This record gives sequence, structure tokens and C-alpha cells, in this order.
Amino acid sequence: MTLINAIYATVEISKEMVPPIFIGFFLASFIHSSGYFNRLCLPTAYLAYFSNLPSNCTGALTLFLVNNWASLSMLSEEHRAGRLSDRELIVSILVGSIPKGLNNAILYTVPVAISVLGLQTGAIYVFFEAVANFFVASIGIVLGKLILKSEHLELFVGNTHESPRWWKRIEPSLRECISSSKKIIKTLIPTIFLAQLAINYILLLPIVEKYNSLIQPFGFPSSSLIVLLASVVSQSAALVASGTLLDNSSISPKHCLILMFMARCLHRGIGFMRIGIPAYVSYFGGSLGIRVATIEYFLIEVANVLVILLICLLL
Repeated sequence: MTLINAIYATVEISKEMVPPIFIGFFLASFIHSSGYFNRLCLPTAYLAYFSNLPSNCTGALTLFLVNNWASLSMLSEEHRAGRLSDRELIVSILVGSIPKGLNNAILYTVPVAISVLGLQTGAIYVFFEAVANFFVASIGIVLGKLILKSEHLELFVGNTHESPRWWKRIEPSLRECISSSKKIIKTLIPTIFLAQLAINYILLLPIVEKYNSLIQPFGFPSSSLIVLLASVVSQSAALVASGTLLDNSSISPKHCLILMFMARCLHRGIGFMRIGIPAYVSYFGGSLGIRVATIEYFLIEVANVLVILLICLLL
């Protein structure tokens, strides 16, 4: 990959990431200044409570159901203000796998998987993806029980201030949004550029060169490479590609499910370098951001490998 290609890819990814980040900071600031902020905490209050997370994490966990960037923005602001420790931040990100997974399932996975893989295979895939998300969140809950203090936890947060009218909150929310977004973007764009170089040289090139020798002994046709390459674009593209192979009887339903979670491993790996590290470093700082991204990525990949083993054993 040439330097020009890396610059072009950086521009394209930045165009996709910067607007949601800006909107996320605005939503986080606008909602946080609302007198109804405590009601936002209700859907995930018990989840935070059982994880030994402080009550100010519940709003961010709920936002994972709606907008991932808004949730990260809220966690970033809480951490910068000193109201959230490093450990609490890590546990929040891991526990957030449940609401994040639910959002992704409703908006993307269920509609696409059922339509392209069929009802039975699609439903099994959705189930195992939920299992993978629950595994990561469970590790977060266990970590919270082990490393976070349970004293002075509140299940629900009461209003601590009088909320101004909504139109009076727009201007200060925009000011805070612009200020926070500037800080994030300064780190985000160069990190994306470095990640783009690493992705192609470290991940994609070796996979393409060694794919056939590694995968054919397990009964996968060489055409299955298209599924992994499609996962570079998106998980939905990988689902469509695997559905095509399934319809053509090129692979069995069992091999299709295994291939999809292999594609999920690759997709998450590329996402870790392309978006995960740049986003978390820009939100939470260099050392902590890399630590958070690495822990989350490692557990996601462990979950994917365990699901592949379960498919091999149970189906």
C-alpha cells in the first residue's frame, strides 16, 4: 500500500468517523445537562449496580443502546472530570457489550442474517453472536466485582440540579462539543493514518498469501476467501458473501457459521486497528486508550474462538 493510498483511506475513514463523534459529544453534553438525565439511567441501572460501577456510568451504558459515539463521549467527559477511574472506565466498556450488542443485533445482524442465511442458520448465528457479546460483558461484571469497591453505590441517580429550558442548553452544549471534538480529532487522524499502513502490511497481505494452505485442510473451498475479504468492508458484507456460498451449496451450514466467526475475528482485528485504537486513544489518551482497546479486542477474539469451538462441538 502506497503512502497516497494510506492518505486517501485516512480521509475516507475520517469523513465517516468525525461527524458521529461531533454529534456524539453534542448529545452527551445536551443530555447530561438535562434534568431528565437520571431517567436515561433506568434501562441499565441494574447492570451497572451489579458490576460495582458508580451511578454516573449508567447513562453511558444506556447510550450504547442508541449511539456508541455519544456513550464514549460521555465516558470520556466523566473520566476527564475525575469522576470515573481507569478501572471503572475499562469495566464500563466491557459491560457495555450487552447494550452495544443489542443495538447491533436489532439494526443490522438480525435483518441481514435471517434474510441471507435463512431462518435456521441465521437464527443460530444471531444466537452465537449474542453469546459472544454476553461473554465479554460477563468478564466485565466479574472484573467489576473483583477490582471495584462496592461502597456508596446508588442504584438510581436523583436530579442534582435544576435543568434550564432545552433551547438554553443548545449553545453551551455546542461550545463544549466543539472544544472536545477538536481535542479528539488532533489525535484521531494521525492515528488512523498509522493504523491504515499497519492493517495492509501486517494483517491482509499475509492472510491472502497463506489462506489456501491454512484453510483447505479443514474442508473450506478456496472461494471462501471472499467472505474474509468482504469482512474487511463490513460484517454485513461478509454475511451476504457467506449466504451466497451457502445458497450455491459450496459450504454447509456448519462451515458457514464457522466461516462467519472467522470473518468476525478478522473484522474485529481490522476494526481494532482502523477504528478502535484511534478512537480510544483520542477519547481516553495514549496509554489508557491503547489499554482499553487491547483488553476489549482480546476478550472479543477469545469469545469468537470459543464460539467456533462450540459450533464444532454442538453442530
